[in-house]
Amino acid sequence: MVFKSLKKLNYQYEVTTGLYMLESWEKYIVNGVVCAGFALVAYATINHLPSQSASLLQQLSAYTA
Repeated sequence: MVFKSLKKLNYQYEVTTGLYMLESWEKYIVNGVVCAGFALVAYATINHLPSQSASLLQQLSAYTA
């Protein structure tokens, strides 16, 4: 059941993005770029969001005080 739903999600991803018409080595390249992009966004979020949030809250508290 889980394998079938994962296979369906993969099919939807390939059809939506147009990957179904690429060869397998081209799919690996495109998916690698997508995964690298997600990894960079996750890295930036994890490293910079806490400090940016603290800075924003500090600035907001200065306006309300």
